[in-house]
Amino acid sequence: MIKFFRKIRYNLMSKNSTGKYLKYAIGEILLVVIGILIALQINNWNESKKNRAYEVTMLREVNEALEIDLTFLNENISYLESALKSYYALGIMKNEVSQYRDSLFEHLDKVREFGIVLNLNISAYEAIKSGGLDKISDLTIKNQLSKLYGVDIPFMESWINEVLRTELYNKMELLNRLFYIKSIPKNGRLVDKLIIEDETIIYNNPDFDKLLRTSWPLQQTIRRLKLIRDDMTELKQHINQNTKS
Repeated sequence: MIKFFRKIRYNLMSKNSTGKYLKYAIGEILLVVIGILIALQINNWNESKKNRAYEVTMLREVNEALEIDLTFLNENISYLESALKSYYALGIMKNEVSQYRDSLFEHLDKVREFGIVLNLNISAYEAIKSGGLDKISDLTIKNQLSKLYGVDIPFMESWINEVLRTELYNKMELLNRLFYIKSIPKNGRLVDKLIIEDETIIYNNPDFDKLLRTSWPLQQTIRRLKLIRDDMTELKQHINQNTKS
């Protein structure tokens, strides 16, 4: 088509038709401009398509990590709730002499064993952050990602490492003072077994009262883990909606 315009321009110039030549010259320029704009539009469309494919891939990776982390959180919440119930049961046994105490060893063992390491998978989020959070087009998902991985999880890690772990250490110190802990072979490995020599120790020993007080961070730990679990569930729902559209 450009050759066609050039041929017309040549004929017009030969006939000294300046006015008509200008019109066709302008038309030729417009044709070139339109071609450039179309090329830019196609390039932008391809770039948007590529960015969207990247966004969907990364969000699906986050979704997979959330699925694993939700299983981890649910298991540990149940585990910690069981330990907290054992603390309550020990408190009842201490305050009510007539309380049936056949489960004393079971509850002491649960209290002795419990602990938690917050081992959540943040690699998918770190990959998104290194690639640029601005590539996540959904503002709600972007804000949820930043809050969950940038605020909530780091705070929970600090709480467990600086608060709960201190009471876990105190708990073990008190258990070692109150009871005899013996290592015995079980299933080809050594396991610690708590030996109760005198059950009345739960009534008249101040160290047992201190042991019961080491439960204080547990309720807050469980509550905070549930909040993270709820945030993860909500984020997962938004990601599912986004990646299906």
